Amino acid sequence: MNKTGDTPHPAGSMRLNKCLARAGFGSRRSVEELITAGRVSLNGEIVRDMGRRVDPETDILEVDGRPAMMPTDFRVYAFHKPLDVVSTLKAQGGQPSLLPYRLQADLPERFMPVGRLDSESTGLLLWTDDGQLNQDLCQPLTGLWKTYQIESTEDLSPTQLKNLTTGKVEIDGRKVRPCRLEQAPDGTTRDWVMQIHEGRRRQIRRMFRKVGARVRRLHRTDVGPVALGLLRPGDFRRLSRQEVEALRKAVAQPAKKTSSRRR
Repeated sequence: MNKTGDTPHPAGSMRLNKCLARAGFGSRRSVEELITAGRVSLNGEIVRDMGRRVDPETDILEVDGRPAMMPTDFRVYAFHKPLDVVSTLKAQGGQPSLLPYRLQADLPERFMPVGRLDSESTGLLLWTDDGQLNQDLCQPLTGLWKTYQIESTEDLSPTQLKNLTTGKVEIDGRKVRPCRLEQAPDGTTRDWVMQIHEGRRRQIRRMFRKVGARVRRLHRTDVGPVALGLLRPGDFRRLSRQEVEALRKAVAQPAKKTSSRRR
């Protein structure tokens, strides 16, 4: 018995939802939808208990009759999302999705995009088959700095700059966290480099609108220690072991200590 009086869990076992996320079936929230829908079976029986313990070594876990296998070598890829492509695997409103790019790169189905970029934005989008890492990267308080190149439709006043960077802007009733914003060294007075460590829906565009400005172009160049570099739109690049280790380390650090690539 453990300290709480509960029966100890078998060594190597994990919760069902965590096991499915690790196996690459999506975030914890999305795999819980699979469980609720009765699409998950454990040792031949449908299971709907999110906290059911699973031993990946001995149990037979399936989703829609397809084995849920734990990868032995998790991988992370950088992808250059093109303009007017939605960050989902299903087309929306006539706009192309990410699915054709995954098929062209011959990535297995277990690889999922990490977070989103809106269709009007371009740049770095990470993919991984490590469900836990995907979940960690999407946490709002992860502290991971993301870098964007921005072209505004007009010059920004000192007051607008202060409001954007000091956490005075509210989105959905909550103030954004302080961020970094400076003029791009090789651009005009309307070209900026912005770093944020949140990931709210269309956050940067909404922040600019709140201070009376508009974003004409938005391009993500870095996610923590990972840089887009010269990757062409629509192409994938597998991250090196060193890059993956640096990414995991950055996720584990609090925001105020997380270093970022400065321009």
